[in-house]
Amino acid sequence: MPFVRIETSSGPFDFRYFIATPTSCTGTQIDERLPSVIFLHSGYVAQEVFECQFSDPDLRQFNLIGIDMRTYGDTQGFIGETRFTPTESAADVEQVMTMLNLPPCHIFGLSNGCTVALELAVAHPERVLSLTLCSPLSETEIEDIANGRIEMYRYWKWIDRTDEMIAEEQGPAPDINVEVMIGANQLLYNHMKTRFVLAIGEFALAIARRNWAGSPEKAHDSYKSNVEWFLERRAIPLSLLAKIRGPVSIIHCSEDVAYPADCAEALLKQLKKAGVPVVSLHEVSGAHYGNATHPQGINRILYDTVLSHPASKFVPERPETRASEQKKNKKMKTPYTESLGPFGYDISDSDDSD
Repeated sequence: MPFVRIETSSGPFDFRYFIATPTSCTGTQIDERLPSVIFLHSGYVAQEVFECQFSDPDLRQFNLIGIDMRTYGDTQGFIGETRFTPTESAADVEQVMTMLNLPPCHIFGLSNGCTVALELAVAHPERVLSLTLCSPLSETEIEDIANGRIEMYRYWKWIDRTDEMIAEEQGPAPDINVEVMIGANQLLYNHMKTRFVLAIGEFALAIARRNWAGSPEKAHDSYKSNVEWFLERRAIPLSLLAKIRGPVSIIHCSEDVAYPADCAEALLKQLKKAGVPVVSLHEVSGAHYGNATHPQGINRILYDTVLSHPASKFVPERPETRASEQKKNKKMKTPYTESLGPFGYDISDSDDSD
């Protein structure tokens, strides 16, 4: 798997990334003739959450780039005691873009990935062609959600403790894994149980146990990335939002139990007030991670947003009038397909469609 080393505010990190093109699911470089889309993942799961985007034949007409952020997936390094907020995350993404020699890109953000996308767009407007923001957060963290994040962190501490109890043969330990899975599934997927949702949940838990439990350093980084990152973030001033140049599509998923439609509507209002030239709000079916539960509608919005950029010269190879059944049934292999397979995911399944 490919990595790129950058010097972050916390010291050196090796960021895992993948590039998918029309001809390869694990390319070594982009096709410079095509638009490039960077995917910024959310909390609790890394870039594998974008399986349903990377497998979409329409979106795979573009270069698709996934990045594991600090403490997520296979990215390597420790945050330590340094400040870590969306501002630092956006700086990481910009450095990865530079190291990979990427041109200005379109950005797709999911949940807290939306916040990173906005920070990137105001800090480096010349590098961002468009923003597609799915399930954006509130400007500052909602108290109930903040309390839920703190509770999840306590679960990770308990996982450490139960592992010690098992190792020391102190008797049966409570099955904290089940509680974590139930809580995360409710928040992120509204208890949907498609094979993909179940697989991504099991996969994310396995990686989280590896990355956030087992040592004091890992537990500390869990708090930094899953609690402090959210509590320390601040609203972006209008003067900075005014720097955004390209089209912005905001997506609210109608069954989102974490962040209500008010969050997306408030963002729309702020961007318009700042004078961002093209901003739209879309409501689609789906849970907070609607890109995983109801991908087709979200994929279409992303596709249209990329093509709506005024400077876009890309002409789709496939006619938009092709049969809907062909579009539904044909999925392309992604960088994540094989990793999710052992957890029950099968790319040929039809139960993950809208």
